[in-house]
Amino acid sequence: MKKLITSLALALTALSGYAITPLWMRDARISPNGTEIVFCYKGDIYKVPAQGGTAVQLTTQASYEANPVWSPDGKQIAFASDRNGNFDLFIMPADGGTAQRLTYHSASEIPSAFTPDGKFVLFSASIQDPAGSALFPTGAMTELYKVPADGGRTEQVLATPAEWVCFDKSGKNFLYQDRKGFEDEWRKHHTSSITRDIWLYNTQSGKHTNLTNREGEDRNPVYAPDGNSVYFLSERNGGSFNVYNFSLNTSQTSNVPQEVKTITTFRTHPVRFLSISDKGTLCYTYDGELYTQEANARPKKVNVELVRDDEKEIASLKFSQGATSASVSPDGKQVAFIVRGDVFVTSTDYTTTKQITNTPGKEAAVSFAPDNRTLVYASERTGNWQLYTAKIARKEEANFPNATLIEEEVLLPSKTVERAYPQYSPDGKELAFIEDRNRLMVLDLKTKKVRQVTDGSTWYNTGGGFDYEWSPDGKWFTLEFIGNRHDPYSDIGIVSAQGGTITNLTNSGYISGSPRWVLDGNAILFQTERYGMRAHASWGSQQDVMLVFLNQDAYDRYRLSKEDFELLKELEKEQKKAKDGDKKKDVNKSKKDEADEDKSSEDKADKKDIVVELNGIEDRIVRLTPNSSDLGSAILSKDGENLYYFSAFEGGYDLWKMNLREKDTKRLHKLNTG
Repeated sequence: MKKLITSLALALTALSGYAITPLWMRDARISPNGTEIVFCYKGDIYKVPAQGGTAVQLTTQASYEANPVWSPDGKQIAFASDRNGNFDLFIMPADGGTAQRLTYHSASEIPSAFTPDGKFVLFSASIQDPAGSALFPTGAMTELYKVPADGGRTEQVLATPAEWVCFDKSGKNFLYQDRKGFEDEWRKHHTSSITRDIWLYNTQSGKHTNLTNREGEDRNPVYAPDGNSVYFLSERNGGSFNVYNFSLNTSQTSNVPQEVKTITTFRTHPVRFLSISDKGTLCYTYDGELYTQEANARPKKVNVELVRDDEKEIASLKFSQGATSASVSPDGKQVAFIVRGDVFVTSTDYTTTKQITNTPGKEAAVSFAPDNRTLVYASERTGNWQLYTAKIARKEEANFPNATLIEEEVLLPSKTVERAYPQYSPDGKELAFIEDRNRLMVLDLKTKKVRQVTDGSTWYNTGGGFDYEWSPDGKWFTLEFIGNRHDPYSDIGIVSAQGGTITNLTNSGYISGSPRWVLDGNAILFQTERYGMRAHASWGSQQDVMLVFLNQDAYDRYRLSKEDFELLKELEKEQKKAKDGDKKKDVNKSKKDEADEDKSSEDKADKKDIVVELNGIEDRIVRLTPNSSDLGSAILSKDGENLYYFSAFEGGYDLWKMNLREKDTKRLHKLNTG
């Protein structure tokens, strides 16, 4: 396989030296005296007056800076920067200047607070679980540490995740939000056993007290100036994140506050990044903009302007990885693929590459038509996944990489119906696709009529489509399906291309997928975890590559020994010679007629209908791989003699080859790749 490295020149336009009003400011923190706000924008840290105005850029490195934290006296700012490869802690003067590096570990360190005396900075990082509590160590579950603000040795504060730390003025207690699992921190409307709660930690007794203890998300706690109440973000009352407040129980023994007050009532978008000044001014972001709010007052938007010295330039971007949805043209001379959400086609013989789409929306699932001159793909440029075709317009141009004019057309446009994952039929006259993520449909490209193959009741995953493929004769589909909404597994089936009932070929009770027609359509290759370590609502399953033979003749042929198979091939050669000799007996036919007849015979042979014998098919399922493993893709050679597959036994995937006739397995390439 040739490794294709594509060099793409994309024009990147940018703002040039004038004031703009930024959107999607992040990591906002108001200063202790309430006069200034620091925030992160496009990977740099800025400072703006709390009343609004022109923001001052405090960091100018090419790296990404984020999570700024004020010192108690407002004279310093700690922040995270990946200028050395991963996020480390840095500290600098609040007015800007040279930053001092505080941490040097290879983990990512994210600051959350200074201690009240300003001597230490607390941060979260996954460095080392104590031996006594390392039940299930993972990089996703951090520990809490502190490091001297003037540099020095780090010290572990808590062995469990404690995020968004906020001290009271005495330093004897701090608030934090916990983390119980791997759930995305930006997920909205989440209710489960691992949602975040707000806790109170006593630094002297070591006692943790859960202050919210509910199934919804409660996060980002900050003390009120008097230390007797807590402001926090929550999705309670059925809405998005807003600011709430509750009074602390002075005895600090109650696990749940008695009364929670609503402070903000924003709708549609969540409130993020809550902070508070020493005088009680709240600061947060909503819909990408900064807001402040005084006690018993309405939220006030902070008008921010900033000047960026971005230059207009042409960036030469090289990609040797990251391509998806690769599709080889039927003649083997072109490869279409997706990079950065756009469609490209490159030559297999040269480095010439053509960008087919250039839209703000994402394109996916690109595929070649049998004519080598047409592409089909899905795009969400209109906000709804739709099907598009791209065709080489000029007849004298043979391929996409060298085409000068390409015509694009949308198929079946709709503002409400989603259509994606298109595949041409073998003869190119029809187009299959998945509608609304669960129904397999077919479009007749000549009449524009659409027919339904499956009704959507066999697929319940709304995250995307399912695996399916046309049979070589165009009369069947093989597909992955789920028989019941509550089944935790999927099976491999076949269904008529005209629609009808899906026939279950596997019935394994475990996850099977990636079905592909092989052996001229007489068998279906698929992967399954039925023999390996299974993923029971977890991860780490192991798979095998298997074959299901659709008829007895193909199964019997596969089972022949090497000797018997060689004898069979010799017999077939003799039979073909005899058949070809019979064709030439009619000496009155012209050479053109003979050529036409041969071509017609070959076409008919290629389009021979697949024989499907369902009776006893459960006895014609064969395990190919010699052992279960973490599998990537698998393909079978056209003659059915060799299986090629990616398997990961240690580290990344390696390429393996197995001769099915001789049962010989060997590793072809030590790739250690994804």
